[in-house]
Amino acid sequence: MLLHRSHYFFLKPFSTSANSLTWRTQIKQNQLASQISSILLQRHNWVPLLQNLNLSSKVLTPSLFLQILHKTQTNPPISLNFYNWAKTNIGFQPDLNSNCQIIQLSLGSGLVQPAKSLLDSLVQTHPASVLVQCLIRVCRGIDSQSNVLSFVLECYSQKGLFVEGLEVFRKMRVHGFTPSVRACNALLDALLRENEIKLAWCSYGAIIRCGVLLDRSMWSLVAQILSKNGKFETIFRLLELGICNSVTYNLAIDFYSKSGDFGAAFDTLNQMCDRKIDLGFSTYSSVLDGACKYENAEVIERIMSIMVEKGLLPKTTLLEYDLVVQKLSDLGKTYAAEMFYKRTCAEKIGLQDATYGCLLRALSKEGRVKEVISVYRLISERGIAVNDKSCNAFVNVLCKEDPSEEGCELLRDVIRRGSSHCSLELSKFVASQCSKRRWKEAEELLDVILDKGLLPDSSCCCLLVKHYCSSRRIDSAIALHNKMESLNVSLDVSTYNVLLNRLFVAKRIEEAVSVFDHMRDQNLVSSESFTIVIRGLCRIKELRKAMKFHDEMLNMGLKPNQATYKRLISGFK
Repeated sequence: MLLHRSHYFFLKPFSTSANSLTWRTQIKQNQLASQISSILLQRHNWVPLLQNLNLSSKVLTPSLFLQILHKTQTNPPISLNFYNWAKTNIGFQPDLNSNCQIIQLSLGSGLVQPAKSLLDSLVQTHPASVLVQCLIRVCRGIDSQSNVLSFVLECYSQKGLFVEGLEVFRKMRVHGFTPSVRACNALLDALLRENEIKLAWCSYGAIIRCGVLLDRSMWSLVAQILSKNGKFETIFRLLELGICNSVTYNLAIDFYSKSGDFGAAFDTLNQMCDRKIDLGFSTYSSVLDGACKYENAEVIERIMSIMVEKGLLPKTTLLEYDLVVQKLSDLGKTYAAEMFYKRTCAEKIGLQDATYGCLLRALSKEGRVKEVISVYRLISERGIAVNDKSCNAFVNVLCKEDPSEEGCELLRDVIRRGSSHCSLELSKFVASQCSKRRWKEAEELLDVILDKGLLPDSSCCCLLVKHYCSSRRIDSAIALHNKMESLNVSLDVSTYNVLLNRLFVAKRIEEAVSVFDHMRDQNLVSSESFTIVIRGLCRIKELRKAMKFHDEMLNMGLKPNQATYKRLISGFK
């Protein structure tokens, strides 16, 4: 985080709300602030002395605390100890201003960890813009403001909160503060982790315009942004200019290997050796993965020999297949991982359950549907237990495809095994099947989802209920509604209205009233809902019930337009 600074920045003068206090109260508060400050600064064992003052949360207000802090800021550890003691022992409730003063004082004196702990709690309870504005107010001097806000930017970025991080960065630019290169690296890294490549590229441009000098870490991040944009020629140009590090070289080797240009890949490996840049398992496995993809036996043998020589692969893989397959899968080198996996199948060697899970997840992420289905079938046949993360990745890749009947059956199988909780992705898939009028597939999959107690998004359920109603399958519509009700999932108002109308047309009055009662409980009624129910009850001469709902409709302010209302009340005649 922030480096230790040998000096600290004094706090700005602050308001003590003197206008709201009588002059006597103000004098008492000033005296108490001086007394507490003197005890803190002059006595090592200050706790018993402060306890004798009978301080309470009512006495130690944020205003009084800020006075004490102003007097003790020359000794930041004492100020911080008093702050923590007051919160723990007398229930002091610091406001945002007090907390920001403590963060500024702690950072200015190199007390990074206490500042980080406090900031971690504040980012959970305050919007980034509010927090930044308060910190700008309490800090004096552009150096102090830049350092503190860089610290905040880094905190948000490390938590993956890139939207808030971008807001902090924007505020810094507006006020003319220069973020630290470390904070900028954290922001770019957060954007890359979330695959926000366009935002990362724009942010990099803004960082350069701020006058931030690039370090080795930022060049690595820039190379990764370029690779995500497919700008490998620019990466090669960076290498030619001497901007060389392991990340940039690895990206180049990965590109050559994926393209099948193994001559260039080996040339680049040699350059890394000449420059004494460390070559690890990841670097060599890129070449191995490409060779497996193109089924180049000569390159496979050559690169594996090098990896064995350097101790990156065991001489006898028989005993370490699990380790090798898992490492390759975690790196996304699915062709190489698949090669070793096929060897185990040919040699009838069983792998650990976790290894199958790693391979399933890696193949799913790469979108290799045919291969991942083959692995899943083996997992299913052998009753192998894989973790939810792997199954969810498998479900996601199936949902992104336009699967055949086989694919739909695989989805149902995964859910029945209780291994997937991708309710949102599954709901989107059911909705897509409905939009393609594949009602049978959508219905069967939704039944399995509901039977396993998963909570689908209501939109896909609404589509099916409307389909049931239009095809006069009222029993199916009611059954789906009842399942959803048991899981506390509700339809939207328009779907409920379609169901109500169909129930009244079918003269299933009791069920219609029951559905309407549920709608009222969930506050999902509209003027049209009341109109359907009142009209339906009038038709069967249930005029007393109809009038009750009529009065409720008016009390709720849901009276329909004049023409509709006139037709509605004619039913009471």
